[in-house]
Amino acid sequence: MSKTTTISQFRLIGQLESFVIKKGDKIKYLRMKVEDKEYWLKIPKKLRSEIDINMIPGTWLEVMGNREFKKKKGFFELEASQLKLLANPDTPCALIVPETESSSAGKILVCQKSSCWKRGGKTVCQQLEQELEQQGLSDQVKIKLTGCLKQCKKGPNVVIMPHKARYCQVKPGEVQGLLTKHFTP
Repeated sequence: MSKTTTISQFRLIGQLESFVIKKGDKIKYLRMKVEDKEYWLKIPKKLRSEIDINMIPGTWLEVMGNREFKKKKGFFELEASQLKLLANPDTPCALIVPETESSSAGKILVCQKSSCWKRGGKTVCQQLEQELEQQGLSDQVKIKLTGCLKQCKKGPNVVIMPHKARYCQVKPGEVQGLLTKHFTP
């Protein structure tokens, strides 16, 4: 089957352990203790300027962001998008927000750039339309042709929303299985 990447949101409430600093003064990761576990959170450039590097270990924080499974590394990477200092924290917790299972808001993004199209994207798109019609999902799930999805050599590329599941090298014969996986209760 094609490769997939699933992204989900997370929320952590816990205490600062330390920072992982690279190239002098750039915060690359934030180490955080939640109950008995330690989490390493990647800090994107846009969030680095908002963080006080002199924050002391033990400071209570609430961090929200995205969790993505990295196949090559074999683990989930957590990337922070929001960071808040807490004076009176809730109970320490780690919460992964489940993906919404809304069948009425389905959308399938299909790359229509020449590389994907030449590798069978047009046939995959036609197969998607046929399968949606046959499964009675054409009113609930829409196909949207997009620009480049940045995986040209692995085309045709498809992203299934709201799951944010990315599939590369999709074959027309895989379409039925993908629709069943994502849109059949």
